Amino acid sequence: MERAPRCIDPGDWPERGLRPRVLIENPDSAELWAHSEILREAGYDVATCTGPTDGRESTSMFQRGSLPIEDALPVRVPRRTLCPLVAGERCPLVDGADVVISTTGLADARGILAALSSEGHAALVVEGTSRTLARDSDVIGDATVIEQPVTQKRLLAAVEEALGSASEPQQ
Repeated sequence: MERAPRCIDPGDWPERGLRPRVLIENPDSAELWAHSEILREAGYDVATCTGPTDGRESTSMFQRGSLPIEDALPVRVPRRTLCPLVAGERCPLVDGADVVISTTGLADARGILAALSSEGHAALVVEGTSRTLARDSDVIGDATVIEQPVTQKRLLAAVEEALGSASEPQQ
């Protein structure tokens, strides 16, 4: 029994302060934490998103069938979620960010990166392996790229570069 995918609810930014806002999208919670700590310590407001799920993760549901409710059997059901951008909706975290750091490792990465690199969104930084960055270069566009492994120095330099390019007048 597969349920229709639903969009993730990324939440909202708190009231804007004086610091630049950086959204980090990464399915790896350890990388999310490490990158967000580096950026917070460097003076940025940071929001995080683990991105959509591809259905390989599952959630427990109870299948009753003809059994009484107290005898219902738990079953694992694949759970797929979508990024609002891929579903043609808006994302308040992306809308409020000055820079979005995304990765080629997200579920639906190509669709998300294409949406993020389109005109009207925040400056984009994309991290990935040399292979995945080359594979997705057509949807990454002119985003700032960081080849893995991502170090503190490379992460901060990429965010500064993205912020600088976002403030330059377009030709």
